[in-house]
Amino acid sequence: MINTALGVASIDKDYINVARVLRLKFSAKIFKIVIPASLPYIFTGLRISLGVGWMVLIAAELLAQNPGLGKFVWDEFRNGSSQSLARIMVAVFTIGLIGFILDRIMVALNKLVSFGQNVAS
Repeated sequence: MINTALGVASIDKDYINVARVLRLKFSAKIFKIVIPASLPYIFTGLRISLGVGWMVLIAAELLAQNPGLGKFVWDEFRNGSSQSLARIMVAVFTIGLIGFILDRIMVALNKLVSFGQNVAS
């Protein structure tokens, strides 16, 4: 939400002036100026939120003992066998890989939606 507000606030004033000169309707101004200019900020916020959400999901599984990667890591930690560290490392690597794949999906979606704009990845 903060990134969206920042994106809307940072729209170049020249774009707003051009819209005023062309007497664009409010809806046209939103869809032709505000949304395209704010998309990089919106997707940055979405990428950050996706990462935090993934982290919270794993932590919630760990604490609530719901079946999933978090519970698996906790069970292996408490198990203490000679193979536990290796299994924990594989689970942590898997968690990181899934987070990376989710981020790349969000970047691809950003490039798909913001056609013709310079998209940082």
